[in-house]
Amino acid sequence: MAEPSRQTQVVHHVLVVEDDYELADLLSEVLILDNCTVDLASNGMEAIEKLGEADYEAIICDLMMPRMDGETLYNQATKQFPYLADRFLFITSQAARQTGFANFVFRTGNNLLEKPLDIEQLRAALKELLQR
Repeated sequence: MAEPSRQTQVVHHVLVVEDDYELADLLSEVLILDNCTVDLASNGMEAIEKLGEADYEAIICDLMMPRMDGETLYNQATKQFPYLADRFLFITSQAARQTGFANFVFRTGNNLLEKPLDIEQLRAALKELLQR
């Protein structure tokens, strides 16, 4: 007897770079439910280390973080790993928009979501990124 066919689901590897631990955990839970494996970094320096250790299909990155902000992370990451240039999804608070980060994000061609995050918006933006 033939085994019934099962729908194959692709698992996506995502790096979440966020210094707010509660938000990072929430994002991780949502992404796991959406068939992703998730690694967490609390700042840009940790993220650079993780990028050297694993391949990621998407990087969800806060812009305002201690030690290394999202813009510096993006610049260093894409210098070392140019194929990641269109793999970033930036998240930020209103304050970051006011400090010029929005112009930076626009120049990268990546999306920017504002906190507090709308989970459905996040899912849609991530889906779009993964289909590039």
